[in-house]
Amino acid sequence: MPESRRRKPKKATAARPASTVTAKRRSPSPRWFGGMIMAFFLIGIAYLLTYYFSNGGVFGMEALGGWNILIGFGFVVIGLGVATQWH
Repeated sequence: MPESRRRKPKKATAARPASTVTAKRRSPSPRWFGGMIMAFFLIGIAYLLTYYFSNGGVFGMEALGGWNILIGFGFVVIGLGVATQWH
């Protein structure tokens, strides 16, 4: 029976110098951070639902007109922005 070829031993690689930069691990987010994310989402959704169901008739909302939609979605977008920083 034929014998398989022998592999050459691997050459030793040079060790990396001790001055290599190590990646810093970010510390976990505080416990309240998730609540803040949810608060922004819920405030935005509640604002939009209040505007739609009242047809803008709530005191203060009537003067803003179409800006109410931007305000409601603004809270949701801020919540998304904060959520990207959570780890």
